[in-house]
Amino acid sequence: MSIFREETNIGRLMHIETDPNSQYVAYIWFDYNLNLMRNLQEGDFLCVQSFASTGTEIHCVILQIVNKIPRHYALPTDMKGYPGFLMEAAKSASQDWTSQIDKSEEDTTKIICEAIPINMGFYLKDSEEETKQSINESYDLPMPGKEVRILSYNFMESILNKGLDPNTEGITKIGTLQHNKNIDIYINIESLIRLHFGIFGFTGAGKSNLISTLINKVMENSPEGTKLVIFDIMGEYLTLLIDLLIKYPDSKIIGVGAETFVGDLYEYYNKNKSIDEAVNTIVKTNLYPKKLLPFKDKFKEPIKKLIERKAFRVYELVRSKTIDEIFEEAGLHSINIADNDKKKIQEILENYSGKLAYNVAGNVLNEINSKLTSGKANTEKFKNKLTKLLKILNIDIKDDSIFISIVPNLIKELNDKNKKAIYIIQSHDPDELKKFVHYLASAIYEDRRKTGTVIPLVSFIFDEADEFIPQDNYAKGESKTSRQAVEMLARRGRKFGLGIGIATQRVVYLDTNIMAQPHTYFISKLPRSSDRERVAEAFAIGENIFEQTFRFGKGDWLLVSHDVTGLEAIPFPLHTDNAEERIREFLEKFNEN
Repeated sequence: MSIFREETNIGRLMHIETDPNSQYVAYIWFDYNLNLMRNLQEGDFLCVQSFASTGTEIHCVILQIVNKIPRHYALPTDMKGYPGFLMEAAKSASQDWTSQIDKSEEDTTKIICEAIPINMGFYLKDSEEETKQSINESYDLPMPGKEVRILSYNFMESILNKGLDPNTEGITKIGTLQHNKNIDIYINIESLIRLHFGIFGFTGAGKSNLISTLINKVMENSPEGTKLVIFDIMGEYLTLLIDLLIKYPDSKIIGVGAETFVGDLYEYYNKNKSIDEAVNTIVKTNLYPKKLLPFKDKFKEPIKKLIERKAFRVYELVRSKTIDEIFEEAGLHSINIADNDKKKIQEILENYSGKLAYNVAGNVLNEINSKLTSGKANTEKFKNKLTKLLKILNIDIKDDSIFISIVPNLIKELNDKNKKAIYIIQSHDPDELKKFVHYLASAIYEDRRKTGTVIPLVSFIFDEADEFIPQDNYAKGESKTSRQAVEMLARRGRKFGLGIGIATQRVVYLDTNIMAQPHTYFISKLPRSSDRERVAEAFAIGENIFEQTFRFGKGDWLLVSHDVTGLEAIPFPLHTDNAEERIREFLEKFNEN
C-alpha cells in the first residue's frame, strides 16, 4: 500500500515507557543503512499495530519520531577499556557506516529512534483513500515487538492538515514540513490570532522574521477589518513590514513621544525641512537585517510615500496632563527666569490652569509667542521647550505640526469593520511604551465590553515580550501595569475579538499566567534549560522533543497548537517563508515603477 514510504525499511518496537506529557515514549530499532539514516528525520510518522486490533481488522497507532541516533554495538557506550583496543574497534566500526548504502549487512549497526504518540490511528483498508478515511482519534497502546513502518509523505500531509481545506476562507499555507519542502502545512488564521500565539527562540532564530511572515499571512487571509498592533521596542518593523504598510493604506507608525522619530521628520511636518532630508535620515537610522543592507537605498521611495501619506503619527500620554503639568515639564520652577517674564508666564498659566493640555494647546501657543518677547537666554530656553511640547500636543493645527494620535481616535480606527491595517507602535522610552500598552489595552477592552463589540479581530503583538509581561517578582513600575493589561487581554480578550501574540528569547522571565494562555506555539532553539522547561510546562510537552530544535536553521520551528493545525497539541517541525525575500522582491518592483 502506498501509505508506506519504504517497503524494505521496517523497524521493530523494542520497548515503551510511560511519560507524563506524551502518554508514553516508544523505542524503535531500524537496521542501519546510510540512505535510511539520511532520509529518516525527526518529525516523520511511523505506525505500529495496536492492542485495538481484532481478528478481522488491523488497527495501527501513529507515532512521531522526536529523536534518532545511530548505534554500533561493537563500540562501548561508556568508553571504558584499553585505549588501543577502543581505537581499533572504532576504526573497524567506522567502515560499517559507509559500506552499507541501501541495505543492512551487519547485525551490530542500528538506528535507534524515540517516538511519541500523536493520539491518532487508523485501520488498514484495501485502498489508500479508505485508509485515510479511517483516521481517527486513538489512545491505544502499540504492541511491543511488532513491526514498525514509515508512513509516506502524502499520508503524513493528510494527517498534518486534517480538517483544513486550503480552498476555504481563512485557511492558508504557513510553510512546509521542515525536512520535506513538498509537504505544505496549513493553519486556521482566525484561530491563530483570536486564541493567542507565542514565538520562542534564542537570538538569531528569526523571531522578527517569523512575525513579519505571520502578519503577511494574516493580512492576506483574515476577515475584512482585521487589525494587527505591533509593539516594537527595538524599532525594527518599519523595515520588516514596509511592503504591508504600503499595501494597506490605513496603516500607521505611531511614536509614543515626539523624540521617538528622528528630528528631520518632525521638522518636515513643521515645514522646516524638505521631505528628502526626512527620508534620508530615516533610511540612515533605520535597523536592517543583514541580507537587506545592500538594498538600503531602495527603502527611500516607499518611506517617502509613507511620509506623504502622513502614516507617521505621534502619540503623547496627555489625556490626564493639564496645562499646569506641561508648564512644569518645560521647567517653570527649575529655570531662573526674570520677574517680568515670570509674571507674563503666570498670567498665561492662570488663564488655562486645570485644563487638559491637548484641548487648549493652540491657544496657549499663540499667547506664548505674542507675550514672551524679551529674548533673554533663560526665557528663550523655557519658551522653546514649552513651544515644542505644545506643538506636539496641538491637534488643532495639523498643517503646522506632526499629526497626533489619541487613544479615542485610535480605538475608533481599530473598531472599523471595513479597513484592514497594521499599527507599529514605537517609543524612544520603553517605560512610555509600557504606559501606552496599559492605556490602550484597558481602553479598547472596556469599550468592547460595554458595547458588546466582537469584530473586527484585533491582535496585539509584543516583541521582546518579557519587557511587557515579566513575572511578578521582576515587574516594577510601568512593566507592572503593562503586564496587568496584557494579562487581561490574554484571559478575557478573545471573548471580544481581542488576541495577543508574544515573542521572546527569555521565556523564563515571562509571567506564567500569560504563558499558559496562547493556544499556538512556535518554538526554535532555546539553549537554556530553564527556558525549555518553562515552555514544556506551559504546553505539557516532553523536554526530549526540544532536542531536534538544536539542529534547526533559520526559518525552522516546532509548531504546536490546540486549534490551528490538523494535529492537535503535538509538536512537529515546520519551515516558514523568509520575510526578507518578500521584502526584497517588493523593493525591486516598487523601485521599477
